[in-house]
Amino acid sequence: MTTRPLIALHDPAYQEHLADGFTLRWATESDQASIDDLYARVFGDEHESGRNQKVANFARRVVGGTHPLGIPGDIAVVTDSTNTVVAATLLMRMPIEYAGMAIQGGRPEIVASDERVRNRGFVRKIFAMIHARSEQRGDLVQGITGIPYYYRQFGYEYALTLGGGHALSFQSIPALEEGQAEPFAVRKASNDDIMALLMLYERERTRAHNNLPMLVSSKIDAAYFRYAIAETDAHEPWVPYVITRPDSGDVVGSFWLSRIRPSNVLGCWSLSTEPHVRMSEIFPSLTRALRDISTQMPVWDSRTKPADTLYFGLGVDHPIYPLITQRLHRWHRPYGWYIRVPDLPKLLGQIAPALERRLAQSAYAGYTGEVNIYFYRGGLKIIASNGKLRFADWRKGADDKKADAGYPPLVMLQQIFGMRSIYELKESYPDIWSSLETEPLLHALFPKQSSWLAPLD
Repeated sequence: MTTRPLIALHDPAYQEHLADGFTLRWATESDQASIDDLYARVFGDEHESGRNQKVANFARRVVGGTHPLGIPGDIAVVTDSTNTVVAATLLMRMPIEYAGMAIQGGRPEIVASDERVRNRGFVRKIFAMIHARSEQRGDLVQGITGIPYYYRQFGYEYALTLGGGHALSFQSIPALEEGQAEPFAVRKASNDDIMALLMLYERERTRAHNNLPMLVSSKIDAAYFRYAIAETDAHEPWVPYVITRPDSGDVVGSFWLSRIRPSNVLGCWSLSTEPHVRMSEIFPSLTRALRDISTQMPVWDSRTKPADTLYFGLGVDHPIYPLITQRLHRWHRPYGWYIRVPDLPKLLGQIAPALERRLAQSAYAGYTGEVNIYFYRGGLKIIASNGKLRFADWRKGADDKKADAGYPPLVMLQQIFGMRSIYELKESYPDIWSSLETEPLLHALFPKQSSWLAPLD
């Protein structure tokens, strides 16, 4: 038997009494030790000691407000009859940009439930609370990475690429010629490098792919770089380094490395250079330096294999890839970001200026008309007046106008976020259709375009 009070899900006072003595609520400070214990147990099976305190430390920083993307108290839990936390998920801020336009987002993270209480729907109830609080604070999207298929159950769709890159064997790293000095050096970044890191990151996330700039990217500020540079006992995945000229010490590039090497592979997650420095110039020195770092950095535990591979996880495209593909390498296909959009007309209204620019640069410049898109459960109305756009919910049968296109629920998010074109989607989904007049218009508004959404843990 479930008892639900008349209090909004996002309210800190919300509680729901579930069957068998379990309670759904927002966590308080008194729950911290129990939350730590849950995370240490659930994420400890991969650790030699059977406990992984790093995940618990990370969660403590996020909900305690010391993480730059955390908000105190944003963690939903289920407790048992002894008030022990048996399931939990926290909510982080997720600042992103779409075609240069800021979008406020939320990111559920560290999803955990005790093995003894799984398959009772607790995570589903927790996600309803997380979504309610995220929307209440103004988030237009939620994003999460993780288990294949699982988060589709909660209204998410794979709509952005995650990762992808090339693995380079140590055997393929070019040797330094005898008597030659390294033309570039690397070191961990310090707080004095933050301005250079910001400028290099902006250069990296605004570079073009297929003659188009990156569509969606993470917004990183000085506070986050300061946090990433600091020493930590949590599980944040990367730390920034800089590339310098040994003679002058000038910073000419930057990259991010895994903080701990979990296997025989060292991961590099971002790489950018100043405009006057060619990637081909720094490649030999960089790979030799990464090889040396990989053999010296902390490892997961005593079972970790010796390093023998570098992995450049820089997305679907990067200027260094042609240099890697000339050598012994292996390509790793990207995974995907799960994206949830609770109010599609509201999100599209936020990014309307970017969509209007696309329209103005297409054969539909100055377009006036309406397009009704059917999602089989609800739909979307696009209203254009001399190239200016508005958006509204639409339901088939709600007015006299028929649908102009149809997509299965959520699939259009892949097109809106540039992951697939309408033509590619039609190849994969027989139940996507559009009129001859509508198809090129939808392609003009939502073309295929690469993104690079760096995870900010």
